[in-house]
Amino acid sequence: MTKTFRAIAFVMSVALLSSAPAGMSARQAAAELYTCSMHPNVVDAKPGQCPVCSMTLKARAMTPAEKEIVDFFRAYDAAFVAKDMEKLATMYAAETTVYEGGGINRGWKDYRDNHLGPEMKGFENLEFSHANVVPHLFGTDGAYVTADYAIKAKTGERVTDGGGLATYTLAKDAGGWKIRHTHTSAKRRATGGGPNQDRGGR
Repeated sequence: MTKTFRAIAFVMSVALLSSAPAGMSARQAAAELYTCSMHPNVVDAKPGQCPVCSMTLKARAMTPAEKEIVDFFRAYDAAFVAKDMEKLATMYAAETTVYEGGGINRGWKDYRDNHLGPEMKGFENLEFSHANVVPHLFGTDGAYVTADYAIKAKTGERVTDGGGLATYTLAKDAGGWKIRHTHTSAKRRATGGGPNQDRGGR
């Protein structure tokens, strides 16, 4: 896969509605995104204004490829909560890179053995989800995706309860979409969370 992925723009989080599936906004449950009629490259998961011309964004139906990617992240969330490492392995490219919390893992094996795997073993009462998933397609086999994520779990005496912003680059092969690169950024939290509370900067 030789396509060049462009610079990314993070999206801000919005409240989730109880009528939508876990981790999904009501618009995404209805397979809708918002875009600008003058600048169709501007896409968001919620109402707002175009950052280029300030026009009001209009709801539109997702394309089949966009819906496929949103469904990919719904399946990812389910596999993550289930701690299903075999399923997660099918969703990452072997050469994936993961930037998280100031660190980097190079390749799925490194990420699995030295980060995600040990983390999963320690998690109790795990909750994890993506919201406001916005796919940006490049042709038929490449995309970058912006999303919010939320995570809650207990590891020993430490409680993780937080979330942030995530960016993914995806490539599609005969086996479907694969994560080629991930970068997450935890949101700042108010002070006073206690000495055993983690910000959730995965």
